[in-house]
Amino acid sequence: MTSADIRLLAPEEAALYRDIRLEGLQRDADAFASTFTRENAMPLAWFAERIVKGNVLGAFVRGELAGVAGYWLQEGEKESHKATLWGMYVRASARGAGLGERLIEAVVKHVTGHVEQLQLGVATSNSAALRLYKRTGFSEYGREMKALKQGGRYLDEILMVRFL
Repeated sequence: MTSADIRLLAPEEAALYRDIRLEGLQRDADAFASTFTRENAMPLAWFAERIVKGNVLGAFVRGELAGVAGYWLQEGEKESHKATLWGMYVRASARGAGLGERLIEAVVKHVTGHVEQLQLGVATSNSAALRLYKRTGFSEYGREMKALKQGGRYLDEILMVRFL
């Protein structure tokens, strides 16, 4: 297992976050609801705001930002018991060493005591992510057909939950 320092990113680290986020959007386009074109056009201040509002955690390996994951707390009286895992990405050079699992567990630690469940959506074609989520205690509770559409091509998403 790779040794990593995992912590919430600070707004001052927006440039680091922007770099890894854009890399993920380019390399694994089907894994995200957003697109490289959209986010590449955003100013650095937008990424700084996203770090804070999206509770983005970063995994640093030997001083390099090697992975990220964020969570949104659901709002509203009837949904405040839930959070959503979003923006999960581990650089190719850091894969296969348990960093994904460690990022998920860091998110779980952050939300435990605040919510009762952590939800996510994963493209049916993303078999590596699906295996990761199953290994870390998520289970499928549904599917959203044609959840994403780009260039006339649809992607279905598997909806998953981990009860805390």
